[in-house]
Amino acid sequence: MRERRQTNARLNKSAAEPVATPALVISPAGQVVRAIVQGQPIYFTLTNTRDTIQKEHLAGRFYEPEELEIIAKHCPKGAVFADIGANIGNHALFALKVLGVKKLIAFEPNPVAIAILQSNLGLNGVIERCDLRHLGFGLSDKAQGGLAMAVARPNKNLGGGKLVSGGDLQVIPGDQALAKDNVDFIKIDVEGMEMQVLAGLAETIARCRPRIFIEVDDVNNAAFLAWVEDNRYSIAATYRRYRVNENYLLVPKTKQAIRKTPAGKADE
Repeated sequence: MRERRQTNARLNKSAAEPVATPALVISPAGQVVRAIVQGQPIYFTLTNTRDTIQKEHLAGRFYEPEELEIIAKHCPKGAVFADIGANIGNHALFALKVLGVKKLIAFEPNPVAIAILQSNLGLNGVIERCDLRHLGFGLSDKAQGGLAMAVARPNKNLGGGKLVSGGDLQVIPGDQALAKDNVDFIKIDVEGMEMQVLAGLAETIARCRPRIFIEVDDVNNAAFLAWVEDNRYSIAATYRRYRVNENYLLVPKTKQAIRKTPAGKADE
Protein backbone atom coordinates (compact mmCIF):
# COMPACT_ATOMS: atom_id res chain seq x y z
CA MET A 1 0.00 0.00 0.00
CA ARG A 2 2.82 2.39 0.87
CA GLU A 3 4.57 1.63 -2.43
CA ARG A 4 1.33 2.30 -4.31
CA ARG A 5 0.92 5.70 -2.61
CA GLN A 6 4.52 6.60 -3.44
CA THR A 7 4.01 5.57 -7.06
CA ASN A 8 0.82 7.63 -7.32
CA ALA A 9 2.60 10.63 -5.80
CA ARG A 10 5.35 10.37 -8.42
CA LEU A 11 2.79 10.07 -11.21
CA ASN A 12 0.91 13.15 -10.01
CA LYS A 13 4.13 15.13 -9.64
CA SER A 14 5.21 14.41 -13.23
CA ALA A 15 1.78 14.48 -14.87
CA ALA A 16 0.79 17.15 -17.36
CA GLU A 17 -1.75 19.73 -16.28
CA PRO A 18 -5.30 18.56 -17.03
CA VAL A 19 -6.86 19.99 -20.19
CA ALA A 20 -10.40 19.56 -21.52
CA THR A 21 -11.40 21.10 -24.85
CA PRO A 22 -13.28 19.70 -27.86
CA ALA A 23 -9.90 19.21 -29.57
CA LEU A 24 -7.71 18.01 -26.67
CA VAL A 25 -8.34 16.17 -23.40
CA ILE A 26 -5.57 15.52 -20.87
CA SER A 27 -6.96 13.73 -17.84
CA PRO A 28 -5.65 14.08 -14.30
CA ALA A 29 -3.21 11.34 -13.30
CA GLY A 30 -5.15 8.16 -12.66
CA GLN A 31 -7.17 5.66 -14.67
CA VAL A 32 -9.98 5.68 -17.22
CA VAL A 33 -12.80 3.13 -17.20
CA ARG A 34 -14.88 2.43 -20.31
CA ALA A 35 -18.33 0.93 -19.75
CA ILE A 36 -21.50 0.42 -21.77
CA VAL A 37 -24.48 1.91 -19.94
CA GLN A 38 -27.94 1.76 -21.52
CA GLY A 39 -26.28 1.14 -24.88
CA GLN A 40 -23.98 4.17 -24.55
CA PRO A 41 -20.19 3.96 -24.18
CA ILE A 42 -19.26 5.93 -21.06
CA TYR A 43 -15.75 6.91 -19.97
CA PHE A 44 -15.14 7.54 -16.28
CA THR A 45 -12.00 9.29 -15.00
CA LEU A 46 -10.66 7.82 -11.75
CA THR A 47 -8.13 9.50 -9.47
CA ASN A 48 -9.15 7.83 -6.20
CA THR A 49 -10.89 4.46 -6.24
CA ARG A 50 -11.77 4.77 -2.56
CA ASP A 51 -14.00 7.76 -3.25
CA THR A 52 -17.73 7.00 -2.84
CA ILE A 53 -18.67 7.96 -6.39
CA GLN A 54 -15.52 6.75 -8.12
CA LYS A 55 -16.00 3.29 -6.57
CA GLU A 56 -19.18 3.00 -8.61
CA HIS A 57 -17.48 4.32 -11.73
CA LEU A 58 -14.69 1.75 -11.27
CA ALA A 59 -17.40 -0.92 -11.46
CA GLY A 60 -18.65 0.59 -14.72
CA ARG A 61 -21.87 2.10 -13.44
CA PHE A 62 -23.34 5.45 -12.48
CA TYR A 63 -23.66 6.50 -8.84
CA GLU A 64 -27.15 6.93 -7.35
CA PRO A 65 -29.15 4.99 -9.96
CA GLU A 66 -32.47 5.47 -8.14
CA GLU A 67 -32.05 9.24 -8.16
CA LEU A 68 -31.04 9.18 -11.82
CA GLU A 69 -34.15 7.16 -12.67
CA ILE A 70 -36.32 9.86 -11.09
CA ILE A 71 -34.51 12.54 -13.11
CA ALA A 72 -34.95 10.49 -16.30
CA LYS A 73 -38.72 10.29 -15.77
CA HIS A 74 -39.12 14.03 -15.35
CA CYS A 75 -36.42 15.75 -17.42
CA PRO A 76 -37.90 17.09 -20.69
CA LYS A 77 -36.37 15.95 -23.98
CA GLY A 78 -33.83 18.41 -25.36
CA ALA A 79 -33.66 20.19 -22.02
CA VAL A 80 -31.34 22.96 -20.90
CA PHE A 81 -30.05 21.38 -17.70
CA ALA A 82 -28.37 23.33 -14.88
CA ASP A 83 -26.19 21.10 -12.70
CA ILE A 84 -25.56 22.94 -9.43
CA GLY A 85 -22.99 21.01 -7.45
CA ALA A 86 -21.75 19.05 -10.46
CA ASN A 87 -18.86 17.46 -8.53
CA ILE A 88 -17.01 15.03 -10.87
CA GLY A 89 -19.85 14.83 -13.40
CA ASN A 90 -21.86 11.73 -12.51
CA HIS A 91 -25.25 13.39 -13.07
CA ALA A 92 -23.91 15.59 -15.88
CA LEU A 93 -22.71 12.59 -17.89
CA PHE A 94 -26.02 10.81 -17.36
CA ALA A 95 -27.96 13.86 -18.53
CA LEU A 96 -25.76 14.39 -21.57
CA LYS A 97 -25.13 10.81 -22.69
CA VAL A 98 -28.24 8.91 -21.60
CA LEU A 99 -30.94 11.60 -21.57
CA GLY A 100 -29.48 13.60 -24.46
CA VAL A 101 -30.02 17.06 -22.98
CA LYS A 102 -29.39 19.90 -25.40
CA LYS A 103 -27.19 21.96 -23.09
CA LEU A 104 -25.71 21.52 -19.63
CA ILE A 105 -24.65 24.45 -17.45
CA ALA A 106 -22.26 23.31 -14.72
CA PHE A 107 -21.53 24.89 -11.35
CA GLU A 108 -18.81 23.47 -9.10
CA PRO A 109 -16.42 25.33 -6.76
CA ASN A 110 -14.11 22.44 -5.79
CA PRO A 111 -10.93 22.60 -7.94
CA VAL A 112 -10.10 18.93 -7.35
CA ALA A 113 -13.55 17.87 -8.57
CA ILE A 114 -13.43 20.29 -11.51
CA ALA A 115 -10.37 18.59 -13.03
CA ILE A 116 -12.15 15.21 -13.01
CA LEU A 117 -15.43 16.74 -14.22
CA GLN A 118 -13.76 18.37 -17.23
CA SER A 119 -11.92 15.16 -18.06
CA ASN A 120 -15.16 13.16 -17.97
CA LEU A 121 -16.94 15.66 -20.20
CA GLY A 122 -14.03 15.79 -22.63
CA LEU A 123 -13.46 12.03 -22.87
CA ASN A 124 -17.15 11.45 -23.54
CA GLY A 125 -17.28 13.96 -26.39
CA VAL A 126 -19.98 16.12 -24.83
CA ILE A 127 -18.00 19.18 -23.85
CA GLU A 128 -19.33 21.18 -26.82
CA ARG A 129 -22.83 20.95 -25.29
CA CYS A 130 -21.61 22.30 -21.95
CA ASP A 131 -21.39 25.82 -20.56
CA LEU A 132 -18.39 25.65 -18.22
CA ARG A 133 -17.90 29.38 -17.70
CA HIS A 134 -19.06 29.17 -14.10
CA LEU A 135 -16.75 26.39 -12.93
CA GLY A 136 -14.86 27.60 -9.88
CA PHE A 137 -17.96 29.34 -8.52
CA GLY A 138 -20.50 28.09 -6.03
CA LEU A 139 -24.03 29.45 -5.81
CA SER A 140 -25.72 31.20 -2.91
CA ASP A 141 -28.19 34.04 -2.27
CA LYS A 142 -25.56 36.77 -2.64
CA ALA A 143 -22.05 37.24 -3.98
CA GLN A 144 -19.29 36.49 -1.50
CA GLY A 145 -15.58 35.73 -1.67
CA GLY A 146 -12.90 34.54 0.74
CA LEU A 147 -14.23 30.97 0.91
CA ALA A 148 -12.52 27.59 0.98
CA MET A 149 -13.61 24.01 0.37
CA ALA A 150 -13.58 21.81 3.48
CA VAL A 151 -13.94 18.07 2.86
CA ALA A 152 -14.37 15.97 6.00
CA ARG A 153 -13.26 12.75 4.31
CA PRO A 154 -11.24 13.81 1.24
CA ASN A 155 -10.04 10.28 0.50
CA LYS A 156 -13.54 8.77 0.62
CA ASN A 157 -16.11 11.45 -0.25
CA LEU A 158 -14.91 14.29 -2.43
CA GLY A 159 -18.53 15.25 -3.05
CA GLY A 160 -19.11 15.96 0.65
CA GLY A 161 -17.18 19.22 0.63
CA LYS A 162 -18.67 22.33 2.25
CA LEU A 163 -17.77 25.97 1.69
CA VAL A 164 -16.22 27.67 4.71
CA SER A 165 -14.43 30.98 5.25
CA GLY A 166 -10.71 31.30 4.71
CA GLY A 167 -9.80 30.92 1.04
CA ASP A 168 -10.11 32.40 -2.45
CA LEU A 169 -13.28 30.67 -3.71
CA GLN A 170 -16.42 32.66 -4.53
CA VAL A 171 -20.17 32.21 -4.60
CA ILE A 172 -22.65 34.15 -6.73
CA PRO A 173 -26.46 34.19 -7.08
CA GLY A 174 -27.69 31.78 -9.72
CA ASP A 175 -29.81 34.53 -11.25
CA GLN A 176 -26.61 36.38 -12.12
CA ALA A 177 -25.25 33.40 -14.03
CA LEU A 178 -28.48 32.23 -15.70
CA ALA A 179 -30.04 35.57 -16.68
CA LYS A 180 -29.79 34.78 -20.41
CA ASP A 181 -30.68 31.09 -20.24
CA ASN A 182 -34.09 29.45 -20.48
CA VAL A 183 -33.54 26.57 -18.07
CA ASP A 184 -35.82 23.51 -18.23
CA PHE A 185 -34.35 21.41 -15.41
CA ILE A 186 -32.24 22.24 -12.35
CA LYS A 187 -30.40 19.70 -10.21
CA ILE A 188 -29.18 20.99 -6.83
CA ASP A 189 -26.80 19.11 -4.52
CA VAL A 190 -24.97 21.63 -2.37
CA GLU A 191 -24.39 20.01 1.02
CA GLY A 192 -26.83 21.99 3.14
CA MET A 193 -26.78 25.31 1.22
CA GLU A 194 -29.95 24.52 -0.72
CA MET A 195 -32.08 27.29 0.76
CA GLN A 196 -29.50 29.97 -0.05
CA VAL A 197 -29.16 28.56 -3.57
CA LEU A 198 -32.93 28.61 -4.10
CA ALA A 199 -33.08 32.21 -2.88
CA GLY A 200 -30.40 33.18 -5.39
CA LEU A 201 -32.40 31.50 -8.18
CA ALA A 202 -35.67 33.29 -7.44
CA GLU A 203 -35.85 35.23 -10.72
CA THR A 204 -34.77 32.26 -12.85
CA ILE A 205 -37.32 29.95 -11.25
CA ALA A 206 -40.10 32.52 -11.57
CA ARG A 207 -39.24 33.15 -15.23
CA CYS A 208 -38.49 29.62 -16.48
CA ARG A 209 -40.59 27.42 -14.14
CA PRO A 210 -38.11 24.52 -14.44
CA ARG A 211 -38.45 21.09 -12.94
CA ILE A 212 -36.10 20.76 -9.97
CA PHE A 213 -34.30 17.78 -8.44
CA ILE A 214 -32.85 18.81 -5.08
CA GLU A 215 -31.15 17.20 -2.09
CA VAL A 216 -32.43 18.75 1.16
CA ASP A 217 -30.79 18.33 4.55
CA ASP A 218 -33.31 17.40 7.25
CA VAL A 219 -32.49 20.55 9.22
CA ASN A 220 -33.77 22.60 6.24
CA ASN A 221 -36.87 20.52 5.58
CA ALA A 222 -39.50 22.83 7.14
CA ALA A 223 -38.12 25.88 5.33
CA PHE A 224 -37.94 23.91 2.09
CA LEU A 225 -41.55 22.68 2.25
CA ALA A 226 -42.69 26.25 2.88
CA TRP A 227 -40.67 27.35 -0.17
CA VAL A 228 -42.34 24.67 -2.30
CA GLU A 229 -45.79 25.97 -1.39
CA ASP A 230 -44.89 29.64 -1.73
CA ASN A 231 -43.39 29.09 -5.19
CA ARG A 232 -46.29 27.01 -6.53
CA TYR A 233 -44.50 23.70 -6.92
CA SER A 234 -45.66 20.14 -6.28
CA ILE A 235 -43.57 17.22 -5.00
CA ALA A 236 -43.67 14.50 -7.67
CA ALA A 237 -41.18 12.07 -6.14
CA THR A 238 -38.86 11.63 -3.18
CA TYR A 239 -35.97 9.34 -2.39
CA ARG A 240 -33.92 9.01 0.79
CA ARG A 241 -30.47 7.49 0.41
CA TYR A 242 -28.82 8.88 3.53
CA ARG A 243 -30.02 9.34 7.07
CA VAL A 244 -29.54 13.13 7.15
CA ASN A 245 -31.17 14.28 3.91
CA GLU A 246 -33.80 13.53 1.29
CA ASN A 247 -34.11 14.07 -2.46
CA TYR A 248 -37.17 15.77 -3.97
CA LEU A 249 -38.38 16.07 -7.54
CA LEU A 250 -40.45 19.23 -7.96
CA VAL A 251 -42.77 20.14 -10.82
CA PRO A 252 -44.40 23.56 -11.22
CA LYS A 253 -48.13 23.75 -10.60
CA THR A 254 -48.23 26.19 -13.51
CA LYS A 255 -45.75 26.75 -16.35
CA GLN A 256 -46.76 30.40 -16.57
CA ALA A 257 -44.04 32.75 -15.40
CA ILE A 258 -44.68 34.18 -11.96
CA ARG A 259 -44.74 37.97 -11.82
CA LYS A 260 -42.85 39.14 -8.77
CA THR A 261 -44.48 42.00 -6.87
CA PRO A 262 -41.96 44.60 -5.67
CA ALA A 263 -41.54 44.72 -1.92
CA GLY A 264 -44.06 47.03 -0.27
CA LYS A 265 -46.46 47.03 -3.27
CA ALA A 266 -49.61 45.00 -3.65
CA ASP A 267 -51.02 43.71 -6.93
CA GLU A 268 -53.56 46.09 -8.37
